[in-house]
Amino acid sequence: MQKKPDRRTVLNRILYLWAAVTSVPIISSIIRFIFPPARAFVGSKVIGTVDEMQPNTGKVVQLGERPVIVITTKDGEPIAYGANCTHLGCVVRYREERGDIYCACHGSVFNIEGQPVSGPASRPLEEIPIKIENDQVSITTA
Repeated sequence: MQKKPDRRTVLNRILYLWAAVTSVPIISSIIRFIFPPARAFVGSKVIGTVDEMQPNTGKVVQLGERPVIVITTKDGEPIAYGANCTHLGCVVRYREERGDIYCACHGSVFNIEGQPVSGPASRPLEEIPIKIENDQVSITTA
């Protein structure tokens, strides 16, 4: 006949199991911080032609694994920024009616130059170079 474990043994096993389960996400977060995943994309992507870029519009496109917001100003000039908000990384969008860049997660607002205007974000959006060649508009990272 097998002897029943006493109360202390049961509680110790529960404690060890709880410690093991809760330490896994903590350890994985530390490892991802020390060794971040390779997300860098080097290259360019054609996003359309000059004729397709309507004034005062914006769209989010993928450049590798990275979202990029491409905005055509009221003057018809294309500009691009990294579409991750500098507060917590949510994807931003362009509001045509207000002419600004807005993060719906926490209410950050950026002007058309990518500078923070209001909200919790305090750093500007990263500018992405745009190249126009043979009527083709492309975004490029190095």
